Amino acid sequence: MLQGSEKSVELSFKDLILELKKIKTESLSGNLTVKVETHPGWMFSFRLGRLGWVDGGLEPISCWQRNLTLAQLDLPPEKLAEINNPNKTSLDSHVLAELLVEELIDRDKCANLVARMTIESLFDIIQFSQHSGNRLYYQFNQIGASNTQLNLVLPLLEIEPILTKSIQTWQEWSNVGLAAYAPSLFAIVSKSLDVAQLASNPDLHHTVLAIDGNRSLRSLAANNRQSVINFTSTLLPLLRAGFINLSSQSKSRVTRSSSSDLTTSPINSQASSQFSNQLSNQLSNQLSNQQSNQLSNQLSNQLGNRPGAPPTPNSAANSSEKQSPLIACIDDSILIYQSLERILTEHGYRSYGVQDPLKIMPSLIRNKPDFIFLDLLMPITNGYEVCEQIRKTPSLKHIPVIILTGKDGLIDRMRSKMVGATGFLGKPVDADSVLKMIDKYLVVGN
Repeated sequence: MLQGSEKSVELSFKDLILELKKIKTESLSGNLTVKVETHPGWMFSFRLGRLGWVDGGLEPISCWQRNLTLAQLDLPPEKLAEINNPNKTSLDSHVLAELLVEELIDRDKCANLVARMTIESLFDIIQFSQHSGNRLYYQFNQIGASNTQLNLVLPLLEIEPILTKSIQTWQEWSNVGLAAYAPSLFAIVSKSLDVAQLASNPDLHHTVLAIDGNRSLRSLAANNRQSVINFTSTLLPLLRAGFINLSSQSKSRVTRSSSSDLTTSPINSQASSQFSNQLSNQLSNQLSNQQSNQLSNQLSNQLGNRPGAPPTPNSAANSSEKQSPLIACIDDSILIYQSLERILTEHGYRSYGVQDPLKIMPSLIRNKPDFIFLDLLMPITNGYEVCEQIRKTPSLKHIPVIILTGKDGLIDRMRSKMVGATGFLGKPVDADSVLKMIDKYLVVGN
């Protein structure tokens, strides 16, 4: 495992699978940077062994915009202008976090968007590494979970189903004879092609006319509402004949074909198939003890089974009966929650607890409590950061938040007020203090 500023190591994609397994099993946090020869690198961000964000590759902005379009979001014009800014060269996770906080995207679509972007990135790493003799250069910079740049609002994903899907996609791509052509490269029509001669084949003619030299095969396929496999298969005769070239740079940035394009050195299809099968075997042997048929489950099903979600409060949210106020108790100490729960239950309030800091924001967004008790000191994060996220989330920003702490200093009180806390309560808690806070600040319906 590489940490800090140590030199990157040359390894194979199979070694990368083992590295990803180690990040998961040891619940590591940090950024995994992967490079293949001279191609732009990729960065995968992890918190406690789970994936939160991916960036990099040949077309990071196009990848983001394309998958955002597939999510079918109804974004306001100012957000679209920000996302489609032509001067951007990369993105950070805060852009997506803002969409989530402003409730312009739901958590499932957010998770699927990051998963699709990661599948594309891993697919490209498989393909480019094979073209370069299966050589990868990567480095893992391990940092504390509380110091990662991942926003607390973002969902965290298990890497195995995403890795499985990327290998399956590569196998499908190879099986139809496309292993030598990278979907992340930009398609450029050769000057020697007389496009008018294609008029007898309307589908092919329409497809070629859409190629402007500034979009990758993936982006062209998305614009034509086709799968990238079907779209590229249509172009395969022209690719093989050299009438369409693929470049690692768009037409607006390149004056001649790049010597590193995959089309200059086609990969033997039989070798591609063997390589894909080896990857599948490696995945099933190394990542987990699941059977091969389990590894081939659809990504959507695997993403949907996120373990450890906080239980829904006792009374159904859609009940037509009037319910007592719901109070969230966020504290990594189960004893503190049990004390609060006993006080609240005895006085007719509903409550639920969250001990895992990574589940705080998802739980609050899902359950929308009427009142929140929030511990100040927790592992990974702290009450200040969580309170700030609550105040930035439209559906939560009016909920009273009472900070719980064993420290009762003036500085802590001032900082709590600065991030939007409603009140401040010392530990250990007692019934009189808890009930006074609720009586003072609780307004059901906020």
